Amino acid sequence: MKLSVNYLSQTAGATACMVLLAACGGGQSDSASQAPGMTLAATTQVSDEPAADASYNAAATALYVATTGADSNPGTSAKPFKTIARAAQAATPGTVVHVAPGVYEGGFRTSTSGTPTARIRYVSDTRWGAKIVPPATSANAVAWDNRGSYVDIDGFEVDGSAHKAGTRWAVGLYTAGSFGTVTNSHVHHVGQGACASGGGIGADSYYKGASNDVLANVVHDIGAAGCKTMFGVFVNSADSDVKNNLIYGVSQAGVQLWHDAARVSVSHNTIFAAHTGIVVGGGDPYVSSGVNDYSRVANNIVVDTQYGVVEQGNVGSNNTYTNNLMHQQTAYPYLLIKGVAVATIAAAPQFVNYVRTGGGDYQLQATSPAIDKGAAADATPTDLNGKARPAGAGPDIGAYEFNGAAPTPTPNPNPAPNPVPSTPNNLYVSTTGSDSNSGAQGSPLRTIARASALAKPNTTVHVAPGTYAGGFKTTTSGTAAGRIYYYSTTKWGAKIVPPANSSNNIAWDNRGNYVDIIGFEVDGSKLQGGTVWRSGLYTGGSYDVIRGNRVHHIANTLACNGSGASAIGVDSYYKGIKGDVINNFVHDIGPANCKYIQGIYVSTSGSVVGNVVYRVSEAAIHLWHDATNVIIANNTAVASGTGIVVGAGDFYNRSAPNDYTHVVNNIVYDNRYGITEQGSTGTHNTYRNNLVYQNSIYNISLKNGLKATGTVSADPQFVSYTRTGTPDLHVRASSPAKGKGTTDYAPATDIEGKPVTAPVTIGAYQ
Repeated sequence: MKLSVNYLSQTAGATACMVLLAACGGGQSDSASQAPGMTLAATTQVSDEPAADASYNAAATALYVATTGADSNPGTSAKPFKTIARAAQAATPGTVVHVAPGVYEGGFRTSTSGTPTARIRYVSDTRWGAKIVPPATSANAVAWDNRGSYVDIDGFEVDGSAHKAGTRWAVGLYTAGSFGTVTNSHVHHVGQGACASGGGIGADSYYKGASNDVLANVVHDIGAAGCKTMFGVFVNSADSDVKNNLIYGVSQAGVQLWHDAARVSVSHNTIFAAHTGIVVGGGDPYVSSGVNDYSRVANNIVVDTQYGVVEQGNVGSNNTYTNNLMHQQTAYPYLLIKGVAVATIAAAPQFVNYVRTGGGDYQLQATSPAIDKGAAADATPTDLNGKARPAGAGPDIGAYEFNGAAPTPTPNPNPAPNPVPSTPNNLYVSTTGSDSNSGAQGSPLRTIARASALAKPNTTVHVAPGTYAGGFKTTTSGTAAGRIYYYSTTKWGAKIVPPANSSNNIAWDNRGNYVDIIGFEVDGSKLQGGTVWRSGLYTGGSYDVIRGNRVHHIANTLACNGSGASAIGVDSYYKGIKGDVINNFVHDIGPANCKYIQGIYVSTSGSVVGNVVYRVSEAAIHLWHDATNVIIANNTAVASGTGIVVGAGDFYNRSAPNDYTHVVNNIVYDNRYGITEQGSTGTHNTYRNNLVYQNSIYNISLKNGLKATGTVSADPQFVSYTRTGTPDLHVRASSPAKGKGTTDYAPATDIEGKPVTAPVTIGAYQ
């Protein structure tokens, strides 16, 4: 981080309203003009946190926060705090505050400062695992208001979508100290009510803050439609960096510099679907002359906006604009007062999959004109994904560095978790749609079932974020050359829940062939009436893929009476073959100790790869009926009745044993039983390089004289393990799972999209 500062401000043609400012002046035109001044108003009503607790051990260097904790605890790993605000009270320079995955109420303030040599770090131990949401009755307009200096906020999700009552959030992450960073965070759906003044991430000079950096964040869906005073990232001070961010769906500017902004570096951002890409401006100063000079805008992609890069207000003659890719501006790519743009690329960036509303893949194709065209002097050492930059002859423009041609898809059961490809046919589903609509992007359908009825081979069904009633069936098939993709445009943003009066026992019953179901959340926790769900995602077709979903709280209230149930089911009953279950999160399935309810249940050939499964009544992963030739690789299965069952019996369409199944690189920990063969099994199954530990009855039990090889019998050393809360099942650097896997049958990438290369780490995370 250089000497820098962050700010809050306004955009081209926007009224200059600061985040914590009430008195936003009148509307502003769409032309780029100087914004009028602003006055600070205490609209956020953020209450000060209590004074630091002097009784706390000042020598502590690590504090812990978990949803299962209590603020009366000492903040240790074993006895964590409940809130981030309480941890801030106890923090001293040099403290790292570890925040476990879970949902935390926002609307709080942190004020404790670090020092230049002993920073304070707030870290979500799982990236985006610690999620900050509006409280039941919100009293503050800022989700997280940081006033401390030398503070890092790293890896949180701030989700303002579920506003309940009280003050709507106008700002997600706000920092008014100095020499701070906001990194690796996901801030979205902020300022979605009436037009407010604020933005997703803000750094402000009102309290004399300076030198704050905003790095490698994803910011989207900021501001109500047409609101001219909401920004993706706003910076109001000098000497800051805004780099490697992906910003889209913003009602005004993606990046806005104002007030005391000067000497700000804005580079390697990818911005689209905003009114204006980047505003470089100054005015209404708090601590300076209010002239923005010596700022540099380089190596950015700005696409699909009205204005691209705009100078506004008081600017000097030494701002520079170089090596930016500007495309699809309806007004002007540049509108500069004194600056001059050089080395501009005016061409489509060629994203892998551009979806204006989000959920696409905004990395670069091999033929992109942005590759190797960035200015080396402005290059960041890594990109948004943490990949080294440059990877080629020069740095690439935008937030992502191209690291080689996309791999040729490998045959299942090891398919790379590539984003949904572009298909010639597209249908759109939204909670604001109607099933009498056409299904076009501007005329979306209301239900997934209706989209299925209209779909044909080579169709992508784009499902917008929102809550959808489950209990439906999809029957349309794709082909080997033209699959049908059901795709949640925001991962886990399209949420399937029980309807008001449930009449079906399956949340989503798919009977189509060559179908992919990608990125949905299926939540069976709140039955409103009628039939209890026995299955979350079920497919009875052939060559289907269930990938990247979160399925939880299924069959929890069922009577344990011998009837089967599962979170994800791939079934041969309707003569389906070859199903793949990849990179899903499955948890809290079935009532305690019921042996008939499974997590992932497969009765065909195919694969179960890269999944995280915990708290399942019986088996986390269970093969039965006609199952054979299945790859079970790189899964993490914990806190269940059994980790992995390989078996066959009660046949539907065949009578041969389960044979040629390969179980490799899995972590099976803290279950009653570990890995077991049951029923009819063959002699060609293999069990290699699995970490199997602390399963209370036995770790491995095989038939036919088979022996497991390469087994690791040791504590996996998860980052944060709990049987009752939300565990973080990443493994620590010292884990015995590190580098002990086999490359045979390993997937191309892990559950987070990270490459799986030798030496392979056992489990779902690399």
